Amino acid sequence: MGQVQPSLWIFLALMVSSIRAAYEDYRLPRSVEPLHYNLRILTHLSNTDQRFEGSVKIDLLARETTKNITLHAAYLEIDENRTSVACGQEKLGVNRIEVSEVHNFYILHLGRELEKDQIYQLEMHFKAGLNDSQSGYYKSNYTDVITKEVHQLAVTQFSPTFARQAFPCFDEPSWKATFNITLGYHRNYTGLSGMPVLGCQDHDSLTDYVWCDHDTLLRTSTYLVAFAVHDLENAATEESETSNRVIFRNWMQPKLVGQEMISMEMAPKLLSFYENLFQINFPLAKVDQLTVPTHRFTAMENWGLVTYNEERLPQNQGDYPQKQKDSTAFTVAHEYAHQWFGNLVTMQWWNDLWLKEGPSTYFGYLALDALEPERSRGERFISADLAKFFSQDSNGTVPAISKDVKDPAEVLGQFTEYVYEKGSLTIRMLHKLVGEDAFLQGIRSFLGRYSFTNVAQADLWSALEKAALNNEIVSSDFNLSRAMDSWTLQGGYPLVTLTRNYKTGEVTLNQSRFLQGQQIEEDSSCWWVPLRFVRQKLPDFDQTTPQFWLECPLNTKVLQLPDLPSPDEWLLLNPQVATIFRVNYDEHNWRLIIESLRNEPNSGGIHKLNRAQLLDDLMALAAVKVHKYDKAFDLLEYLAKEQDFLPWQRAIGILNRLGALLHVEEANTFKNYMQKLLLPLYNRFPKLSGIAASSAAIKDIPFAHFAYSQACRYHVADCTNQARTLAITHRHGGQLQSDFQKVAYCSLLDEGGDAEFQEVFELFQNSTNGSQRRILASALGCIRNFGNFEQFLNYTLQSKEKLLSDCYMLGVKSALNREHLVSATENYIFSHAKTLGEKFKKKELTGLLLSLARNLQSSEQVDRLEAHLKDLKEFEEPLQKALHQGKMNQKWQTDCSSDFIDAMEKHL
Repeated sequence: MGQVQPSLWIFLALMVSSIRAAYEDYRLPRSVEPLHYNLRILTHLSNTDQRFEGSVKIDLLARETTKNITLHAAYLEIDENRTSVACGQEKLGVNRIEVSEVHNFYILHLGRELEKDQIYQLEMHFKAGLNDSQSGYYKSNYTDVITKEVHQLAVTQFSPTFARQAFPCFDEPSWKATFNITLGYHRNYTGLSGMPVLGCQDHDSLTDYVWCDHDTLLRTSTYLVAFAVHDLENAATEESETSNRVIFRNWMQPKLVGQEMISMEMAPKLLSFYENLFQINFPLAKVDQLTVPTHRFTAMENWGLVTYNEERLPQNQGDYPQKQKDSTAFTVAHEYAHQWFGNLVTMQWWNDLWLKEGPSTYFGYLALDALEPERSRGERFISADLAKFFSQDSNGTVPAISKDVKDPAEVLGQFTEYVYEKGSLTIRMLHKLVGEDAFLQGIRSFLGRYSFTNVAQADLWSALEKAALNNEIVSSDFNLSRAMDSWTLQGGYPLVTLTRNYKTGEVTLNQSRFLQGQQIEEDSSCWWVPLRFVRQKLPDFDQTTPQFWLECPLNTKVLQLPDLPSPDEWLLLNPQVATIFRVNYDEHNWRLIIESLRNEPNSGGIHKLNRAQLLDDLMALAAVKVHKYDKAFDLLEYLAKEQDFLPWQRAIGILNRLGALLHVEEANTFKNYMQKLLLPLYNRFPKLSGIAASSAAIKDIPFAHFAYSQACRYHVADCTNQARTLAITHRHGGQLQSDFQKVAYCSLLDEGGDAEFQEVFELFQNSTNGSQRRILASALGCIRNFGNFEQFLNYTLQSKEKLLSDCYMLGVKSALNREHLVSATENYIFSHAKTLGEKFKKKELTGLLLSLARNLQSSEQVDRLEAHLKDLKEFEEPLQKALHQGKMNQKWQTDCSSDFIDAMEKHL
């Protein structure tokens, strides 16, 4: 949390010390329900005084007889003398007030009972300073590039539990209400809320201040309410092609005006796309897109007022890496999918956060591929999510995506990439499981039925089950809720083992939980696994609806397939990796798959996602000693003819992780193997030194970047010389796409010395382009001399600028991938641990320690990590994750490294 004015702290401290709330539940009582808020906020934004004051009138329905009203308030100075409860003309006395600092409860004890089904009006007056924590109603600023004048602005960020910092309210997602917002501010500013302004009038006592009334916001949860007071410029006003011609305005600081933003270009198209897809009209008249200098998240989907973090939003025009543009395009697609999933239909409680984040992520992917199919961006995002899921979810302590959360800290802790990505894979599973028609019918029915209300995951299952029944995808006695709960209410995933009887044609399947770093063991976990088979002579990977189910708790099933494959053709399970489980086949079936991939045209017709997964599964099975690494390396041989990015990306990602665990002599052998493996890929792309003149299609840029970066990392052929030539040309004014700048400058520094470091470091220091700085920061982590690198570390760590803090992390993570910098960089992290703990959030510290832990090879290294960080509270949770990773590394070293090296040497 940021700073709060001392008077507020004194006020809250006095109140809490005198009267503590006895109510211990972390959820609000259900005795009263908010129906409507009349909210008035007066904002002061001088350079010396940034604060607000306001009042709220809440219409309350008494759902039961009660003498208490409990709502949320945090860091607000509330005027108790002006707090009142009325029913028509009758005033109800407030006998006393309690405050719970633990739950942010503000409890009014009334003189008499509220009567059930009667409507009352609660009025409260409050004030507070605009905070700098980027939560609640917070302050931000920007400096005019011409006049150097500092401009103040005020913006809200209420998700997930921060509305209570701006006004007293029922700050839980299930309490939906309508809102009328009136904003007061100096007439030099613009006021925005989720709805259009109806009219303004002069303030009755403050010169040059106005009060502006906004139209009524439809029933919504407090976390989606938003307002802002600012002097940003509207770069463009555009009417969309949606059913009610939604008006978009795009607010940003003057220096950005004229640079077409990705959000400006995409948002109207996305809103139209989702309207057509979901067949439910967007219900608001306008959307203001507000790009602010500081923001807690990358973006926020507030209804009618979508906010973006300026620092993380590259312009559509200009030299930004394609990866960054793709990520931003996805962010915009995600926020507009939220207008239906989250805004229109909202989860009842934060345990089901995935119910808004999973669909918004998945439909964001679908939207990207629908609007620009040639780029295949959604498919790449899905492949990356699958890779991360299969790695992370094999940990025995991984949580369920739907889990109970009990306080604001736990609610905020739910917002992890894991919930977004596994949530997306779960929605994708439903899509593939019931098929296109039933899926869209079910989704449309779900959104239509629950518009402006709240849901639990069972409501989604019910809508999809009904659609699947109508389309005869499942039988009338099938319970989809039971099946899907097995994927959302527990962590982990199954390994399905398929064994064929080549004489009778029978197939035996069984499941067990797949756990990383240990033998597959008997485990009480089980899943309802949809089974769809593909045979070699009919490689139809488009059919993904289940032919059978592997039930839970029945772990073994014997099947006679209707379309019996012959003994000399492979059988594959789970086309397109539609469901998130691993598969192990019997020895002969594995051989048939490997031979088909290596020898048949078009990889035997096997889908690219399945090709990537086969590589992933065999490497994972070897790592738990179910197979020898020989089989995995046999399969890797086929990559010489692989034309698609996704299998290459998956395979090399896994190999890089294992290569980091090898000792020096073994690491040299590994480098030789990687050179051999990568050479055909490197030769497929144009020479790096001529890349500026190449006309590679946009969709190939990620693949080309990957090929060059991996080839140069392992010094394949002339890659590093080509990259150095490219960097030198760029330094002397030559053209070089930002996508390839890190490869070029990393190679320059890897081969260079003091002079090269100083030149690139000065480029980094003098750059005013955030994207350029990030590229150079990553490249600076490639220098061989730690004394040079330490200059960069000190410079970025000591800075108070957020961008330079990000650059510190990028440089360190690059260095931890370079064997010559690993040890010294680890020492630097340990010696500056206290500063790091104060400077970075838990999520950033976790990423840092996991990057460090990937290199831990011995018990001494693991013990050293623990000894240096165990007494620092900020590192408590990140350290546990890193120690677990270190112990998994040790186990692989002990159990599997010799097998890995032997198999690798055979394939050199």
